[in-house]
Amino acid sequence: MPESTTATTTATTLPNDASLRVYAVTDPERLYDLAVEPARGAPTWYAPEVLKLVEFLTAGHSQAATDCAVRLGEHAARLGEAPGAAALMAHVAHELVRRPSSAALRPHFEGPPVADDPTTEFRASLLHEMALRWGLRDEPYVTFQAGLRELGHPLSWLPLASFYFENAMRERSWMRGAMLSSLRPEELYAAYPAIPPTTAGAEAGRAARRVSDGRRTEAAVAPLAELGRYAAEFFTLPVALDPVDFNSGLLTALGSTCLAGFTPETLATAHTTADDVAGDLFVPAFDGGMWGDGRPRAYSRLVTWRAMYALMDLDLSVELGDAVRAAAEHRWLRLAPGRSDFFFGDLSDVAFAVLDPTRTRVAVVAATDTD
Repeated sequence: MPESTTATTTATTLPNDASLRVYAVTDPERLYDLAVEPARGAPTWYAPEVLKLVEFLTAGHSQAATDCAVRLGEHAARLGEAPGAAALMAHVAHELVRRPSSAALRPHFEGPPVADDPTTEFRASLLHEMALRWGLRDEPYVTFQAGLRELGHPLSWLPLASFYFENAMRERSWMRGAMLSSLRPEELYAAYPAIPPTTAGAEAGRAARRVSDGRRTEAAVAPLAELGRYAAEFFTLPVALDPVDFNSGLLTALGSTCLAGFTPETLATAHTTADDVAGDLFVPAFDGGMWGDGRPRAYSRLVTWRAMYALMDLDLSVELGDAVRAAAEHRWLRLAPGRSDFFFGDLSDVAFAVLDPTRTRVAVVAATDTD
């Protein structure tokens, strides 16, 4: 059957769930044919009846069912700008990687990626969703990744390793519909080590100088771009800061736009770790907040890591393993800001600050969302 780039409005009645479950085992081609049927009845390829077919098809772990599911993802890739095609392609990859084993997916990486072939995009995204899920070390994955690098594919910047550092990203990537949640001060201090303000911190903040850097700002806020409001700001200090003075006293004296209106007493501040920051950056990148659509898991991982590099002011030539080690040398704060001129104070208010190893550079990233 030729592939259609549009969907019609003529309804197609699917078999009942019991029949679909049987087809997934005995005749996965039938599920594939139903999914690509031009008269399946929806104006978008990302339609409930197609998603149901994806669910049953990807639940079949046989090689035949896996092959049909991959073909469906490739079909979606070929549809280009057709309504819902990109979302369907991402959904197929997402569901394939939810399974417990990658064994049946391996044959789909035995051929090299091909420039200008839309199915290369599907396989690249699937490869790096698999990399986050399992970590990949064997052929043919390494060869396929090398081919992506030769093509200059953006995902080839990511490694096939899956770092323990990425556990928060990995866990949250299974929860479509999850959102950032605002913390009240008492919740923050119940979960994270509190850090009180100091007079020396406030004095250091008043001496700080704002640094404009469009490249770093763009990268730092990219995971937050579908939220209601977001910002990243960078500052330098004239002398090295005593780590004990990296606190709300310093942050509220910086002249930060997103922290305007807070005092050392009203800005709740606690110690955290870099992987916690990465996890919270990943959530809006993947799910898009209240109104956004989010990105595929692989691209959410990409923009999250590039945001972490921007916050640490690392060059993209630095290997991710070295970036993980560098993150441990920085100091990270989680803030519970509450309502202000910047923060909506509604559903999702999140802010972090980071101090570099020289203790002379501070970065702040913040976001807020509402319904």
